[in-house]
Amino acid sequence: MKKIILLAGIFALLCTFTLKAQVTIGKETPPDLSAVLQIISPDSTKGVLVPEMTADQRDKISKPANGLLIYNITEDCYNYWNAADSAWQSLCGGMSKAVYTLDCSTVVVNGTYVQGTALNGNDYLSMQVDVKKPGSYSITGTTSNSYGFNTQGTFLNTGLQTVLVPGQGQPKNASPAPGDPVTLTLSGAESGCTNIKIPVLPPTATYSLSCGSAVFNGVYIKGTPLTPSNTVTFNVNVAPIQGNANTWAVSSNTVNGISFSGSGAFAASGTQTIALQGTGTPTGTDPITLTFTTNSSDGAATCTATVNIAYSQMRILGSDGVNNNFGYGLNATSMARAMITSDANFGTKPTSTVKAITPTVDYHQSAATTTDDTYFQTNLLGANPYNIVVIGYDFFWDASKITTFLQYLNNGGVLVLLDENTVTTGGGMQSFMQQLYGNQSIVMTPAASGSPAQGIDGHGPYLIGSIPGDPISAGPFQPTGYTTLGGLGWGADATTASVLYGLPSNLIVYSTGYTAANGANGVTMFRDPTNNLFWVGDGGFDSDPAGYTGGNYSDPIDCPFAVTAATAYQPTPRTGWGAYAQAGSTVYNSYMFGNIMAWAINQAQITKNKKGL
Repeated sequence: MKKIILLAGIFALLCTFTLKAQVTIGKETPPDLSAVLQIISPDSTKGVLVPEMTADQRDKISKPANGLLIYNITEDCYNYWNAADSAWQSLCGGMSKAVYTLDCSTVVVNGTYVQGTALNGNDYLSMQVDVKKPGSYSITGTTSNSYGFNTQGTFLNTGLQTVLVPGQGQPKNASPAPGDPVTLTLSGAESGCTNIKIPVLPPTATYSLSCGSAVFNGVYIKGTPLTPSNTVTFNVNVAPIQGNANTWAVSSNTVNGISFSGSGAFAASGTQTIALQGTGTPTGTDPITLTFTTNSSDGAATCTATVNIAYSQMRILGSDGVNNNFGYGLNATSMARAMITSDANFGTKPTSTVKAITPTVDYHQSAATTTDDTYFQTNLLGANPYNIVVIGYDFFWDASKITTFLQYLNNGGVLVLLDENTVTTGGGMQSFMQQLYGNQSIVMTPAASGSPAQGIDGHGPYLIGSIPGDPISAGPFQPTGYTTLGGLGWGADATTASVLYGLPSNLIVYSTGYTAANGANGVTMFRDPTNNLFWVGDGGFDSDPAGYTGGNYSDPIDCPFAVTAATAYQPTPRTGWGAYAQAGSTVYNSYMFGNIMAWAINQAQITKNKKGL
């Protein structure tokens, strides 16, 4: 009987639980009609905790139920299991918290910090983090001196990334050495970095900065980090110093990966020089214009200055039709080739005349064959064309080569023609120019001796025109005491130069010539401002006797090109040149050639930049 009563009681209790499908915890009140389970804080001071676990612990849950809820302490976020996607989903909105580490040694303080001066866009921390898992992040740097740093964002990819953390606030006090310590937190966690110190300067002086006096020191190369040698100096004019307000700070914005900054104290008023240190890595090859901001006490002032980036390495092809060591087509022993490949002329030394990764030069002897035509098609129009081509005496032109070279120019290639070839059948300069400019009336003919217009013979010297700011006549290679080659002369070699008539009027003409049939308005040297083309009407423009033996080419009288091996093949005037009407003249072919190649490298860099190379 007792067993029957006990079983009846258990059955009644189970029926009660089954019928009462809604439960309230915390108060003896019925739950909301829409809830199966309602938890109430009796005094409204407590919440509900779901299981906490790391992402690794979460991932060890076997066969999670659809909708299973946990709190992920790795991401500081609720996660639930989505059976349809077979993945844990975040309830935080957007991407979950990133996982990343910081190398404290990569933290750099940018800008200058002055007592009583509000931080601006030049004041920030830069650092490199290693992202293990993409997601959201926040980075904060705090000080006890009324200023700090803060940023937040999202890492979209894993790997090393640079983060800039802008500053805000206004330093209340000047800081004792080594400066204000910065406490850095990464997404709420202490970074452990103890090396960040920011010196805050006392009040500033009143001074003005002259960006026109800016001198950038060192060499700037795409992809190469700046070093202590990369500085910029300026002239400043300091007003009379009042009390201890004698400090200065100047900084630039960051453009294409680099910036400059510096600070110090003026010992006296008047004109003086300050230096700023460069930081960063250039990301391109275009000139970089930076805005420099002072903290002068009479109000922040700005000005701009431009730093040139070293040219990337160019591949140069030289070619002629003789290969007899006269140097026409940049063969291995030519002095023109030695000049181009000398880092005193084209290099990354602080003293290099043109800042560039030293070019490479190859030589090819042309021939009147279809195999030769194919060579130029492959190397000028193929997948890896030469950046610059230099042609000298006596190149074998034909219809195929003309077509190839015209397409090469159209593709942005740079062509330097040192060519007096007056052949009119099957090819030659006359045919090339006619096709390039679409004018069959263009005529090329040897210059006449005894020109009444210039008082010269067909060999020269040909006077170089003065063109202010021109990249070639006023280029980087100049004789001592000169700032332009305008008014100086260049000479032909053993044969007379050639003259072109009927060219377009937009060409930049550097020298003219004479023939009895066509008069004194012929062109002996020009640059095309719409094509990467430079032409000189003499195939021996760059012939040099140094190191050569045999024939009259061992005599400087016939060879107008001169460099000095003792000074790393830098250009020098050719003195005692000429055995003709102007015997004993001085000509400046090597300076002109250096400027032609500097222009050619610049044009090749523009083409590279357009192609994203």
